[in-house]
Amino acid sequence: MFLSIAILDSFILVLSGVLTISILGLGLVVYNQFIHPILSRKDSDRFIPVQTGDKYDLVVDELSRFASFQVGSKTGQLATRCNAISEDHLIFQFKKSRDSEDYTITVLKNGPTFYKPPRMEHYGKMESKESFESYEIIGHPAEFRISDKIAKERMVNFIEVSLTSSFYFNRSGKERMKFTFEVGKIQPGINRKVRFRGDVYGFGKEEGADED
Repeated sequence: MFLSIAILDSFILVLSGVLTISILGLGLVVYNQFIHPILSRKDSDRFIPVQTGDKYDLVVDELSRFASFQVGSKTGQLATRCNAISEDHLIFQFKKSRDSEDYTITVLKNGPTFYKPPRMEHYGKMESKESFESYEIIGHPAEFRISDKIAKERMVNFIEVSLTSSFYFNRSGKERMKFTFEVGKIQPGINRKVRFRGDVYGFGKEEGADED
C-alpha cells in the first residue's frame, strides 16, 4: 500500500513537473512569437522622427483618476526625435472627477511654445502653465507649436501638436472619455537623412524632397 502511495505521489510530482514545463514552454512561445515582436517594434518606432498625422490615444485610469503625457525629444509618450525639442517640452496632466467623465487638463512647458486655445483662431506665446476642461476640446482641439526658439514673436521652425477628446464605449459597455494627441504641421519638415548623436534629427527638408 505504501509502495502504491509512493508511486502515485511520484507520478503526480512528475506530472506536475511536465505540466509546469509545458506552461513555461507555451509562455515562451507566446512571448517570442507575439509579445516580443510588438515590444521590439514599439521600441524601434521611438527612433523614428514623428510625422504629420501621427496619433496617440490616452485613457485615464478610473482608480487613480490621474494621467500624464509628455512630449519630448527622445523621451515621453510622444518622442519627436527632433534635436530642437526639449525633453519634457510639454507635460499634460489629466485629473478625472470622482463621479463623472469630466477632466481638468493642466499643461506645463519646458521649452518655447505657442498655444491656441479651443475655439480660438490665433496662437499666442504660452506662459509657464495653461489649464482647460475636457469638454472644451470635444471637436475643438487645443493646439501647440513647439521649437527651440522664438524670434520676433514668431517661430520659423516648429512642430504642431493638437489635443482633442471624444467618447467611446469600453468592453464593459461603459462610456469613457478618450484623449487623442495628433502631430500636425512640421515646418519645414524633419531631415531624416542627417542623423545626429543620440539618434535625433534636425529641422529641414530632405535633399530631393518635393517643394510645397
